[in-house]
Amino acid sequence: MIWRHGKNWTTMVQTARQIDKAMRNRISSLGYRADHKMEGLMRRCFSFSQSFSPSFNGESQTSPLSLSFFSLLLLHFPTVSLAQTLFVFGDGLYDAGNKQFVSSNRVDASFPPYGMTVGEPTGRWSDGRIVPDYLAGFMGIPHIPPILNGTADFSHGANFAIADATVLGSPAETLTFSQQVIKFSDNKNKWSAQARSEAVYLFYIGSDDYLKFAKNNPNPSDDQKQAFVDRVITAIEAELKVIYGSGGRKFALHNLAPLGCLPAVKQANGNVQECVTLPSEMAALHNKKLLQLLVELSRQLSGFQYSFYDFFSSIKHRVIKSKTYTFETGMAACCGTGSVNGTSCSTNNVCAKPEDYLFFDADPVVVGPNNLRELLFLPLNTTVMLPKQNKIESLYDIKMMESEMENQWLYQVGKAVSFLI
Repeated sequence: MIWRHGKNWTTMVQTARQIDKAMRNRISSLGYRADHKMEGLMRRCFSFSQSFSPSFNGESQTSPLSLSFFSLLLLHFPTVSLAQTLFVFGDGLYDAGNKQFVSSNRVDASFPPYGMTVGEPTGRWSDGRIVPDYLAGFMGIPHIPPILNGTADFSHGANFAIADATVLGSPAETLTFSQQVIKFSDNKNKWSAQARSEAVYLFYIGSDDYLKFAKNNPNPSDDQKQAFVDRVITAIEAELKVIYGSGGRKFALHNLAPLGCLPAVKQANGNVQECVTLPSEMAALHNKKLLQLLVELSRQLSGFQYSFYDFFSSIKHRVIKSKTYTFETGMAACCGTGSVNGTSCSTNNVCAKPEDYLFFDADPVVVGPNNLRELLFLPLNTTVMLPKQNKIESLYDIKMMESEMENQWLYQVGKAVSFLI
């Protein structure tokens, strides 16, 4: 698109600079002062100097990235989050330490090298922070503690997620999704009705269900695949409605990652160079149904709001083109043993630079870098945190825009970044 110089262009650039300055100040106020890598990354993401290239000698051309990003910030820039309460549900990707309170065995996440980038292990299955931590920081509230920590301060919410959690079945030493929701219901009076209605409810669940299905059913028919997905989605629907009945209105969900691309799954299947088909296929079927469910719930339930992030595509792109996204590898984990470090993470086999790896360890429930780039995978400008916005109208429009933005960013600065929910 061609833009001509003049008052309109000058005004737009001035506005962009004002937003850029405001975002820089916002970042500095959220407790990231000691986290220079995060601050630098965020500032790079929100800097307009690399995107806008005005020429005041005549016509100037700017990329779709500049225009889309500028429009998005005008539409979605949240100077202050309305939500001051966060509830988290899910598996090991979101576990802030619950596993250590229920396990009779050693919980690796409570020992090094987990937590290595933040100085100590915290029960999180990562080298540092996890998605809910970044979302809490963006909301301007403390990190949300695990619900099973009886001495924690739950004034801003609770984290119910736990490693090995499933939607179906009853695995030992964990909490199923249903049990997490029951735990929420049992404790809901800790928070006022207003706090519950304004809170953000964050979810990532189902990975273990599909990994177990794929392991137990190596050659399922299409009908078997769909029937299992339908069972999982039906169970999720029931729990979302329970939360809605307890006052929840703002639901933020990641869809499932391409499970066949996890180092542990590839190594177990002897398929090191390529992702394993069936687990990823099941995740894709789940993701399609999950979005359909959210659309339907927004029609059925008054005030139901949702934000939906395509985590599947984000991880898949980074596995295939890891260097494009500034990772040295998307194939092997930072920590572990075997052909792609698919098992047994310990201090004896951890990499020196976790930021170079898409996966920190190879546990099937631990997906994503968790190395200060995780912020790019969460609903940073999530509609559920903004007033008078009900839902994303078209996931497909957003996916198309994200693709265009990433392509343009690649072309301009040589590094791709995801900006969108």
